[in-house]
This record gives sequence, structure tokens and C-alpha cells, in this order.
Amino acid sequence: MAPFITRAIEATPFSSAPNVLISYPHIEDWWNRYPELRRAGWVNRNKESLYQTYRGVYQDSVLKRLRNLQHSATGRAVLAELRAEPSVYIFPLDFVPYVDQAFPGVTAATFTLRIPQTPRERARGIKPPATDFLERGVAYASHDKPGAVDVFYSDERCDEGEEDETLLHELVRATRVISGVHHQTLMGGGYFNSEEFLANTIGMIYRSENRRPIHDYLHRPIDQASVLRLPRARELITDLCRRQMSLCNALAQVKADFNPIRPIAEKLFRIDL
Repeated sequence: MAPFITRAIEATPFSSAPNVLISYPHIEDWWNRYPELRRAGWVNRNKESLYQTYRGVYQDSVLKRLRNLQHSATGRAVLAELRAEPSVYIFPLDFVPYVDQAFPGVTAATFTLRIPQTPRERARGIKPPATDFLERGVAYASHDKPGAVDVFYSDERCDEGEEDETLLHELVRATRVISGVHHQTLMGGGYFNSEEFLANTIGMIYRSENRRPIHDYLHRPIDQASVLRLPRARELITDLCRRQMSLCNALAQVKADFNPIRPIAEKLFRIDL
């Protein structure tokens, strides 16, 4: 299945991190994605007004989440990592590539740039700019030089009360790609991989900062001591601190009962936080 986004997009920068853009597909891509609207009797003369309504509701919802994150120390630390290029585009989850086949239960996702070839590019065997690989007419960027990072997120697909941290989770993953340190390795404890562990850990710092219960990827209760007892967890957090030093230092200063980054940063950099 090719990406659903094939045309120019609508994108509005978030004021506190202008390289984070609240994005929405072109009206024709949107119309093609929702055939049920056509079946329900909407005709072309209604299409523009309906599109503007959907787009406005989506942009307002994402803006609300970003503002909530900006009001927390954890969120500010992550957003600060996204102020440099390449840009991060936040799209509705319905437009995530391959979701119907590969990720039927996904609630949010992060990908490097994925765009289809134009007819001219196909005819000449050319990849679109800022992409590295080509598969069945779809070009995509590597994690080493992503060109852009696309986050796919929608409020209504999140568990109630977890909307902010779900978006934060994907933004953490975007920082990893942008920093050139994204490297998925096997991870136990119910985590799909090491990147999911790190994103979940930072999400739990956010929850703790907001005085909410802390859990692992299987929603089992955890605390800081239990995480730090795991050699693999300490190894991954140490690697994050060494390779994303500014993010580590900012997160280490978050005042929260659960913050396994703080003691590792204190020991690694010999600082007293």
C-alpha cells in the first residue's frame, strides 16, 4: 500500500518549536482516504467546507496537546530537541503508511520521510529529493539522514487520559531519529525494542511529574528502583545520556518521583542535581 499523502500538505509551525509542524493532507488526499463520506452523500460542493472543519478540529486538538507538553519540564526538554532541522510533521493517524496491513492496532507511529514517485520520476528511475530507498514506487529516507520525520497521531485513537503522553512518546522517537541515534535492539519486559523502552521511560517521567501512576509497557506498576535494578535498562539510559547529552541534562532536572535518568546523569557527569 502506498502512502496516503501524495500531494502538497497544510502545515502550521508550533510557536515554541517551529520545526514541529501541525500538518494535514491536501484536500484530494483527504477525500480519497474517506470514501465513506462520498457514500454518505457528500458531493463536491460540500467537500471544501467539510475538509476545513476536519482540518480545524485536528489542528486544534494537536495544538492543545503540544501546549500541555510545553507546560511541563519533561515536555519542554523533548521539544527543545526538535528545534533544529530536520522538521517533524504531525499528521492524523488515519494517514499513517501501511497501517491497515502492518499495524492494525497502532495508536500512534513515527516514520522517516515517505513519498511516492511522480510519473516522471518513475519513468526515469529517479528517487524524490531527500530519500534514500525505493520500494514499489514509494521512496523513503534512512534513519541516518531522514530529511523529515513524520509523526502520526490522533486524540481519538488514544486511551482516555493518555493523549499527551502518547504524542510525547512519538516525539521522543523523533528526537532519536533526528539525533542519528535511533537503533532498535531486542528488549525484554514486554517492550517491542530498545527505542520503545526509552520512549516509555521518558513518558513515565512525564506522568510522574504530573503525579500519575507509573507503569511499564504491559501496564504493570513500576518504580525508579525497579528500573535501575535492570542492567539492560541502565545501559540504555547511559547510552542516551552519552549520545543525547542536552536531552539527558534537561530530563535529569525534572522534579519527579520517577526519574531514572537523574541518578545516571549525576554519576556520569559528576553533577549534583
